[in-house]
Amino acid sequence: MLKKWYEDRPEVLAWQESTKNYAKFHGHTRTLMGRYRRLPGISGPPMQAAHNERASINTPIQGGAADVMTLAMLKLKRSEELARLGYKLLLQIHDEVILEGPAEHAHAAKAEVVACMERPFDKSLPSLKVDLAVDAKTAFTWFEAK
Repeated sequence: MLKKWYEDRPEVLAWQESTKNYAKFHGHTRTLMGRYRRLPGISGPPMQAAHNERASINTPIQGGAADVMTLAMLKLKRSEELARLGYKLLLQIHDEVILEGPAEHAHAAKAEVVACMERPFDKSLPSLKVDLAVDAKTAFTWFEAK
């Protein structure tokens, strides 16, 4: 099944091989924003090397998602529009954020949250090759939002 999946998506396999080769040569891998993770065992014994190879392709993905989320939260925190509307960032859970503010401004606040999360990068930072889709909701409780 995995072989068929890679046959349908050869660019994924090519990226993974390129990323592993980079990590073997340099001894580390990097996230979207350039943070790096050292992989000293990538050329070591087979089990350690296999673990580090998996880490070399997982780090750019998971670490890149963390980079995006961090930048989005900073943008939300610095948003003058959200502050003007009386909204505060309360909590982040994986790729979700919870804000609190007056119900009468919920729709305007939601629009600002979506704008901040869809475009977390400033002009000085790299842009993405894909759009970030945001599924935003307004609710009175977290349970209702789910």
